[in-house]
Amino acid sequence: MPLFNIKAVNSSGARFKEVLEAPDLNAIKEVLRERGLIPVEIKEVSKKKLLFHRITEKDILSFTQELHSLLESGLGLDRALRLLSEHSAKPAMREVISSIYLDIEKGLSLSQALSKHRGFSSVYINMVRAGEISGGLEASLKRLEQFLEINISTKDEIKGALIYPGLLTGVGIVALSVIVFYVIPRFQKMFEELGSVIPLSTQIVFSVSSFLSSYWWVLGGVVIMTYGILRYYIQLPRGEEFIDNLKLKIPVLRDIFMRLIIARFSRTLGSLLEGGVPLLDSIRLAREVAGNRIISERLKPLEEGVRKGRGVALPLKESGAFPPLLSQMVSVGEEAGRLEETFLSIAERYEKEVTIHIKRLIGLFEPIMIIVMGTIVAVIVISMLLAIFSINEMPI
Repeated sequence: MPLFNIKAVNSSGARFKEVLEAPDLNAIKEVLRERGLIPVEIKEVSKKKLLFHRITEKDILSFTQELHSLLESGLGLDRALRLLSEHSAKPAMREVISSIYLDIEKGLSLSQALSKHRGFSSVYINMVRAGEISGGLEASLKRLEQFLEINISTKDEIKGALIYPGLLTGVGIVALSVIVFYVIPRFQKMFEELGSVIPLSTQIVFSVSSFLSSYWWVLGGVVIMTYGILRYYIQLPRGEEFIDNLKLKIPVLRDIFMRLIIARFSRTLGSLLEGGVPLLDSIRLAREVAGNRIISERLKPLEEGVRKGRGVALPLKESGAFPPLLSQMVSVGEEAGRLEETFLSIAERYEKEVTIHIKRLIGLFEPIMIIVMGTIVAVIVISMLLAIFSINEMPI
């Protein structure tokens, strides 16, 4: 159903602003009439406009923090959601919160209302559901705040570490493009006018430059087409499985990917257990969001082992999904009755290791990139110099 931005006033002159879902304009007016409100402005929410305001993990974090604060201050859930739907800065988020508010008004629980929106993960929904069952919704929202803050912080650190190599690569490509498409063609024209004998290396450079200048659009099309085919392929189950398998085999990157998987699995499992979600449900959800289908399949015996009462550490060790040291740490935590704390501690350790390994890889990438770019430029410069020297050898 379409959504409408509503501005209305009541009989006392108090102003109201919110987003409502209804089949048409007449239904909106009927809803306002029942609530004793006089419409001032009614506008249908543009789906095209909302398309450019995608809901991000930071938006979900902001919503969680604000909802937690309002509930903690003593407001009821319905009033808190209504307030957020009126004052949220992002149109797409206002739409979602208004929809959740309407579902709450219809008698649905918060977790049921959240499950209708793709922005909220299964982990988020299950932690909210556990809070509703235990009567500790505020505590669950607080744990979700911490969970989201750590996830966002880890991603921001990784993105921040990749900025400089990205800039270095971009500048290198721009510099080579200027040389290939602007500098070399002018040298080529000059040498052709002089009619001098051009060395083989210079001829190769001129040929490459001429080809790229003439057929850059073909190469660009091939790159875009290849990218599109790969994007489509990796969305297929077999393509996703191939990529996940590749991540675990690439010599330099496999350690980073494995640490990311362990950190994500452990952080999710620890947070779910801390939030009161049953162990079997927590393991199932943590497997689903681990980020790798291969590892997720290897962890199936863990779920089966827990169901049969064999504990967590032993089935985890037998699965062979993670290093033996991790199983030993889980065994110690299980014996001490501190399983959730153990998994959160493991997550923190591996998150730090991921950051360290990425920084080391980037430290290795920078000199390699400089050497590659320098070698290409050096080949071009030497080729041009050889051609210039050949002019001096021409008989006058």
